[in-house]
Amino acid sequence: MMRLRHIGWVFLLVLFACACGRQERLDASSRALLEELDRYVSMRELYVARKLQQTDALRHLAQSVRDPRMQYETELDLAAEFFSFSFDSTQACLQHCQSLAIFPLKDQECYDLASIRLGHLYTKSGNYMEAYDLLCRQLDAASLSENLKVEYLTALYDFSVDMMGNSGMVDRLAIPDLDSIRTQLLASLPRDSQQWQKLKRDDLLACGQVASADSISRLLIAGIKPDERAYAIEAFHQSIIAERMGNSLERLAWLVRSAECDIVNAVKDYASLTMVAELIMAADVDHSFQYLRIAQEDALFYNARLRPWQISGSMMLVQDAYSARQEVFRKTSAVANILFALLTLALSVLTWSLVVRSRKLSRLRRELEENNAQLAAVNEKLERLNQEISSADQVKERFILSFLETFSQQIHDFRSQDNHLRNLLKRGKSDQLLREFSDSARSEKARQDFFQTFDTTFLAMYPDFVAQFNALLKEDARVIPPEGKLTTEQRIFALIRLGVDDSKQIAMMLDYSLSTIYNYKVAARNNALGDREAFEQQVKQIGR
Repeated sequence: MMRLRHIGWVFLLVLFACACGRQERLDASSRALLEELDRYVSMRELYVARKLQQTDALRHLAQSVRDPRMQYETELDLAAEFFSFSFDSTQACLQHCQSLAIFPLKDQECYDLASIRLGHLYTKSGNYMEAYDLLCRQLDAASLSENLKVEYLTALYDFSVDMMGNSGMVDRLAIPDLDSIRTQLLASLPRDSQQWQKLKRDDLLACGQVASADSISRLLIAGIKPDERAYAIEAFHQSIIAERMGNSLERLAWLVRSAECDIVNAVKDYASLTMVAELIMAADVDHSFQYLRIAQEDALFYNARLRPWQISGSMMLVQDAYSARQEVFRKTSAVANILFALLTLALSVLTWSLVVRSRKLSRLRRELEENNAQLAAVNEKLERLNQEISSADQVKERFILSFLETFSQQIHDFRSQDNHLRNLLKRGKSDQLLREFSDSARSEKARQDFFQTFDTTFLAMYPDFVAQFNALLKEDARVIPPEGKLTTEQRIFALIRLGVDDSKQIAMMLDYSLSTIYNYKVAARNNALGDREAFEQQVKQIGR
């Protein structure tokens, strides 16, 4: 009897909810988008766990490096990994880079680069006064190297964009002119670069040429994989264009894709999910509150200041939610009489509900089994990911140990030679000392040891590099070196694969002349099977 009474009350509550339905309802396409987003939301903890493993691996690598230059570069990489995940960690890494640049590196360009990225971080996290002080007061734009001017202008451009919606800040600070910065960047960047196309899209939007901006934006997003961080940013911009075109469903679709990509990349500083919550507020209050709660948790985790527009926007969302709830309660009194009239019907169908109850339980049991199977598959994927990370850590450890052993052996050899030469000098055998100095091959031996260590280590990290590199060349230009070794040309492009683009830096690291590096690059591009202009970009994709 108690069970029947319980089911009866549940049935009445369901009828009550149906009768008090909201004025606005989501259409089928919008519901499908939210169901897809919910699947990503349910997996967010796994993506965060993966992110933490990646950052921990980088953090351990940074702690194990002793060379100041390598430590500086590792800390920069770690800051980039943390940029949209944790404000405090990103700030700590960039401030440490500043300290390393001051001493022991004593490198002004390294200090300026870390300062520019720190100013950019302050902008994106809402610390506008700190960003203004760093970008507009402390940094001397006129003294920046050519390599840093574009990055500085980009940070200044984002600062000016964020300031446009903050009238209080604009009145207090001398904000750089947005159009002027955009013009400088468009003149400095290659026309085929993604950054130039993004700026051109912004310029067209500012001029009201929405259709042209949409064409550029779609070309940009077509060249980005849906699981890359840049996809979330471009999808958000595409939602703005859809809004300008008056297409609300397409706007919601792009915002959902942006939010899904943010979840996959464990981004904690975002706007897409909050915008989705705002769009569906009037039609689905429960879903909207769920997304707002997640956004609040992520904002607290990231530990950035709330922008003024975010504070006002959140207040508006809460007010909208309160109004929606009030509308529901106002409808309650109007339908109360109808609910009592339906009570007799509810009791008559109660017996039928008990019959189908067992069927529902069977279906729920099957769904539970399917969910368990999906969870097992996810656990298997996570285990494979852990194994890949462990394997990567082992390669890095072997890389560090190999270099340490090489440098230790060189120190031992140099000390033995120095002692021998010192004894000759003490015994007055200056002629023999001069001959041995003339015949010394110490620097060449160190050079060859470096090549051997570099070849062995690089091929351990990318065992298929030679085969994939040869696949990019014409058949008569392919060279297969002895096992465990690289040719001069292959070493040059191995460094390019590792991210070293500057020919001067390659020449210095390999102890070649700049003209030698240039000739090898030109020869390789001339022997490329495909587009010679895209040859280096194809090399950078080897092993990915």
